[in-house]
Amino acid sequence: MVRGEGTTVARGVTPDEAFDFVLDPAQYVKADTKMIWVTKLADLPDGMIAREDGKFLGRFKGSVITRYQWERPTKIDVVIEHGVPRGLHAWFEIAEVDGGTRIRHVEELDLGHGPLGWLHDQFAARWFARSVRSEVDEIGRLLEAGERGQRQHVA
Repeated sequence: MVRGEGTTVARGVTPDEAFDFVLDPAQYVKADTKMIWVTKLADLPDGMIAREDGKFLGRFKGSVITRYQWERPTKIDVVIEHGVPRGLHAWFEIAEVDGGTRIRHVEELDLGHGPLGWLHDQFAARWFARSVRSEVDEIGRLLEAGERGQRQHVA
């Protein structure tokens, strides 16, 4: 399994604004270099089912079906429903702090598949961790620069 984690504080930003940014594909893909687009497939009472189109190792295109569950505006949890990786779990913790909003994001990817998974973990772990840290830093930078997400935004 590979894991990446990052935390940032976006000054002058509310938790609702951070929450909307993360769930708006037009904004989120500006920060996450692994993601191409997110398409909502179905609404859930506390989230959605979505297709995530991305780039494996930043190069190879692919898609997974994920289940998003959230508690506005403090928590977003994403798990894989269908796709090549054996496991995918990502989450956001969003909290108001003095002068802004703290955003903590963690991603865990378990490719599985025997020796292929082991090779992936050996070669991708550093890249993956760096990618998630950069993603979180960029979310904070974009939010502080005035970028905002749209509510009811996932198409």
